[in-house]
Amino acid sequence: MTPRLPLLAPTALLLTLAVPGCLCGGDGVNSGDLNLLSLDDEWALGEELATEIATQLPMVEDPVVQAYVDRMGRALAAQTEMAARPWRFHVVADPAVNAFAIPGGHVYVNAGLIGAAENAAELASVVGHEVGHGVARHATERMVKAYGVQLVAALVLGEDAGPLEQIATALVGEGLLARFSRTDEREADELGLRYLSDAGYAPEAMAGMFETLLTLRQRRPVLFERWFQTHPLTEDRVAWAEEAARALPDGLLTDPDFARVRQRVAPYAAEALSAR
Repeated sequence: MTPRLPLLAPTALLLTLAVPGCLCGGDGVNSGDLNLLSLDDEWALGEELATEIATQLPMVEDPVVQAYVDRMGRALAAQTEMAARPWRFHVVADPAVNAFAIPGGHVYVNAGLIGAAENAAELASVVGHEVGHGVARHATERMVKAYGVQLVAALVLGEDAGPLEQIATALVGEGLLARFSRTDEREADELGLRYLSDAGYAPEAMAGMFETLLTLRQRRPVLFERWFQTHPLTEDRVAWAEEAARALPDGLLTDPDFARVRQRVAPYAAEALSAR
């Protein structure tokens, strides 16, 4: 259930509407949707949310793993319309297979997802998908719809930081901002596949990751519960990824560091690794 939060003064709404900036994801991205936050405000809000989430989620404190995910994430973000924005990639010490994005260029990858991926390109396909959500600003739209423009504006302006903990708890515990429409999911797939290929990874890895997840779900369903709640996989989605990849150039399937990184997250992802 979405938390009930207090309404704020109309001035917050007026101030938000007065802020200049992009109202959509980028050129040709999410152009049919209205986003009332400027990109600067969205990135500021993301920093506030990420700070609160860091108090609620355990992170993998391994510089080798973090550096690897940073390199991968930045290579993908560099292909986007928001390449100049600061992106942040976080590795969560959680065996469940999951990933999500919050407003302002923050992408979270569970250790279990790293353990489940067959190769670097499969992992990159998920990170690219989440970057696609970020570029299209899906999480920001969900947040405004769930909590109202007035509250979000007040958070950006620093007028009322109290609900941040409540919102972060709902996001972490219920995947509040990760339950996107099928249209949003397809857009993130399309963007993610483009970024995956442009960054030099094998485009067929997106369909490969879908198939890996479906196979492993049969062996350890509890590890995939959150993933399939927020990232439903249909036959059409897998077929689309296979067909779309055929039109793209070949790319890198894995790299020398992937196996080592997967081994280093083993203490946090033992169940996902044992399901392979």
